[in-house]
Amino acid sequence: MKKQYTGAAQAAQSEIPGLTPGLAESLAALTALGKHRLSASEEHEHLWFTLHDMAQQIADTVQDSALPLSSFRAWIVASHIVHAQFGSRGEVVWGNACSRLKDWPMNGRTGGQQA
Repeated sequence: MKKQYTGAAQAAQSEIPGLTPGLAESLAALTALGKHRLSASEEHEHLWFTLHDMAQQIADTVQDSALPLSSFRAWIVASHIVHAQFGSRGEVVWGNACSRLKDWPMNGRTGGQQA
């Protein structure tokens, strides 16, 4: 499944210097998700997984208590994608992912169960 995102991931990497390949793939997957016809529950599940995986990847880039600019920019781009493609359907999932990203550095980056 990752192969289909290669072109979009490369575009994300060129637009955000220093972006990790994993975060580029996550942005590409998030963009592609909005183009699929899924039931509301399937969309919620895929969006939840993609955003929480991306949040974990971003938390993993923190070095010396600082978030690299490329990771910050990727999270902002993800926000724009979620709001543009999922609207109010993505708001709860986005808020949950943001809360978890905020809490990971303080809680040893341990995830929890899906809300």
